[in-house]
Amino acid sequence: MATEMWLPRAVDFWNEWAIRIATSASLATHVLLIVLAETRRHSARPELTFALWLAYQIMNKAGSYALAHLSLDTTGPSDNEQIMVAFWAPFLLLHLGGPDNVSAYSLDDDKLSWRKFFGSLWKAIGAVYIVFTKIFLANSGPLSLASMIMINIGMFRFFEMAVAILRSLRKKAWGSSNKNQPPVDFSISHCNEGALKIAQGQWQCCGCRALFDSSVELNSPNLETSRKIFNLGWKDMCKVVEIEASLIYDMLYTKASVVYTIGGYFHRFISPIATSAAIFLFSQYPKNNVERPDLIITNMVLIFALVLDVMWLVMALASTWTYGFLTARSGTWLHHKILCSGWWCCFRRFAMCLHPCQLVGKDPSNYRMWSDIVGRFNMLEECTRTPGLIERLCGGLATVLGLADVSNEYRIWKCLSQLPPDVKELVFERIKQRLSGTNPYSMKDLRALWGKEAVNRCNKMFDGLMLPYFGNEFQEDILLWHISTAIYLWSGNQQQLIRGTNAATTQLKHVKAIEVLSEYLMFLVILRPHMLPDPALGKLCEVTMKALRDESINDKENNPGCVARKQKLAEILHSKEKSEKLMNSDANRCLISDAARLAIALQEVKAAQVKDVVELIFDVWVDKLLYAAIRCTRESRARQLGRGGELITIVWIVVEHAGLFRIGETSYRPTKKPPNTDDGEDSQKTFCQKGTVEPVSPQFCCEKDYYC
Repeated sequence: MATEMWLPRAVDFWNEWAIRIATSASLATHVLLIVLAETRRHSARPELTFALWLAYQIMNKAGSYALAHLSLDTTGPSDNEQIMVAFWAPFLLLHLGGPDNVSAYSLDDDKLSWRKFFGSLWKAIGAVYIVFTKIFLANSGPLSLASMIMINIGMFRFFEMAVAILRSLRKKAWGSSNKNQPPVDFSISHCNEGALKIAQGQWQCCGCRALFDSSVELNSPNLETSRKIFNLGWKDMCKVVEIEASLIYDMLYTKASVVYTIGGYFHRFISPIATSAAIFLFSQYPKNNVERPDLIITNMVLIFALVLDVMWLVMALASTWTYGFLTARSGTWLHHKILCSGWWCCFRRFAMCLHPCQLVGKDPSNYRMWSDIVGRFNMLEECTRTPGLIERLCGGLATVLGLADVSNEYRIWKCLSQLPPDVKELVFERIKQRLSGTNPYSMKDLRALWGKEAVNRCNKMFDGLMLPYFGNEFQEDILLWHISTAIYLWSGNQQQLIRGTNAATTQLKHVKAIEVLSEYLMFLVILRPHMLPDPALGKLCEVTMKALRDESINDKENNPGCVARKQKLAEILHSKEKSEKLMNSDANRCLISDAARLAIALQEVKAAQVKDVVELIFDVWVDKLLYAAIRCTRESRARQLGRGGELITIVWIVVEHAGLFRIGETSYRPTKKPPNTDDGEDSQKTFCQKGTVEPVSPQFCCEKDYYC
């Protein structure tokens, strides 16, 4: 009996309030999307990512549902109420068009853009049908003109989003990479605003090439511009590069490709005026027989539309995209009156004073900077810790329910940490040294040798000893060197040699940087393998971690501390390899045995050369970072930009500015004759040049009968 009474009431309530709820939800999620959109530029926190995804889904579903409901049925007994509710259709279309700072939620939206485009066409036709049949044919007076104004604004915004998605991965929409840009003052790069102007002013020749075409002509002005950016100090260079990554994000995930055009500016100038006119016309419409909830919702959508129109206009004019738009039109009346007169700079300063960041004392331009967040995964640490009860239960539940992706996102978030400033400085200084200077790396060294060239250039210290070796595949090599590095740093008497009181400050900085790079690349192997070149070796990682857990299982009770357990495991692996127990164990420990043997080979270098060995290990990890950055696919880079960015993406743009992919530069380098010797034996040997002018070392290296 209770059920029979409850169900009809629920049906009646839904019939009366369905469109009201859907319209209110569309407006609320539209505003929420504006607030949350910028978070994914910096953060990969799972709760923020989920909230943004949920807002995006609700906005689309609620708007589509309300438009479908309005086109099929009416909601009120009076004509005025039906007309009032039908007046919401243009605003629903406006919400479906999304805010200016969001176009695609993910890269998959761009791939399905044509299908979405035709789906959008039917929604727009539905909104026009609602306005025509329920407002125009009803002779609603001033509301007819107001609805005509708003339906035009709504349709423009709606199709603007569809066009932005269509253009986001089209090279032509990003501007011609061959278009010459006016000169830029590179001396202003020390501040965020100056770096913004450099990156934006040179967007045509640098930004497009960064994502679509890495090659550049030898005598091209684009190469000269890129080299000027590369030759800035490491800190200024990083600022410009991080801003360029942010601009690429704008093109992929916002409406930047259509907003900062003549049509986009015109629409944003007209919209506040048109919306104000619609509000005035609505105020003249009689409100008789209109229910209070409908009147409140109508006023809300009108007021929010006007506020957002003004906000988008101010943001568009104050954006550095406008600076780039005007800079590309130097010599025109518009450039002279707005940019040369200083009007734009004054307006931008005024707009920045209104930015919410000012309330907490932050520089508003910081939102374009990379967050310096990197993932770190230490395999020895992971294999020596005991997961908590809740973690085990949640992991098991996620596996049963098929929510492995959700569990993986939580693991990623747990591994994220801030990149230390001194490590960032050391890494980018070394990258600049690798790509420039008197003895730079060739493209072969970067694209094919993930650390081998660093060893070849320092083979003197291994005179009479085994040279360090590398894995057959890149991800296998990261795993090998990650374990080997941990054993080298934490076993035997290395603690005193590396971190002792007599250790130099530079050496300690190198050790810190080694740990960060090793754990970062291991994080990519375990949790973000799509950012690394194939093949992925997930099963190898699983069996290796199981073997490490088996080795450490007997020592957890005696070493409760995480660092102590990690150090103890490193010592166990070191001692077992010396006694050949690892070498003769099962196949699952084969890679661990190779890693321990490599660590022992590094430790056998004279104690006086420990500083050189530490620097060599650092160089090897920098080379691996460069290799990963270059070999990462375009799609993976673009996808990760929508989730907070990645260190290897920043490194990749730096490599682009170094201009290593030069058209017309020969890949063949003639070999030099070997030096004359008295015995005549060495006269039959040749050089194995690695893109250098002089031999790296007068000794023989890893290749038989070759000088290096």
